[in-house]
Amino acid sequence: MSLRQRAPRVGAAGASSSGNCSMPSGADKRWGAAELVVMGASTGGPTALASILSGLPKTFPLPIAVVQHMPEAFTRTFAARLNQESSLQVFEAAKGNRLRPGTVAIAPGGRQMRVHRDLEGWFVELGEETPWHNHVPSVDVLFDSAARAAHQPVIAVLLTGMGKDGAEGMEKIHRRGGITIAQSKESSVVFGMPRAAIERGCVDYVADLEEIPALLMKLSMNR
Repeated sequence: MSLRQRAPRVGAAGASSSGNCSMPSGADKRWGAAELVVMGASTGGPTALASILSGLPKTFPLPIAVVQHMPEAFTRTFAARLNQESSLQVFEAAKGNRLRPGTVAIAPGGRQMRVHRDLEGWFVELGEETPWHNHVPSVDVLFDSAARAAHQPVIAVLLTGMGKDGAEGMEKIHRRGGITIAQSKESSVVFGMPRAAIERGCVDYVADLEEIPALLMKLSMNR
């Protein structure tokens, strides 16, 4: 199964080697202007997300929506900690929250989070507590909603975690012209979720954790 030739560190699905990811040089005209970043993580995700968000400036030009597999009692505290550690405005999502550039919405534990778009831009919808791949919130639910609602490319980032949550949704984003990033095996605590996406052939970039903020900045400049 082949990948788009955007991540030379990955040949056959799931195989990786050392070295830097293929960093875009300035604006990449293969994609239109991105309008949203969605991220998903599980085991090892809190540290990975803190690393990425703290590496982005407060002027980051896109809104970000995040699903981290975490119980309901902890997501508000987690969002508050990320808000302290990052230059971005990070908050636990509530129904109807608007997603503005430089803001980060963290899905609350015990609720499925979707993103929708209207004439004013992106906003959050919280729904049923039905598990998807045994998870509430589920990365696939978030990614699927972004793929359905987007008018322009969405950037999807799938981080460290056990299982396959997010791979199906990432494939949908990829098929609709989005830009997809998977965390590398070398920098993941558990490579399950990124590997599942790579094996579907829907990953544009495989990047070490420390490379992802710069990659997001480069991709967000294509405006």
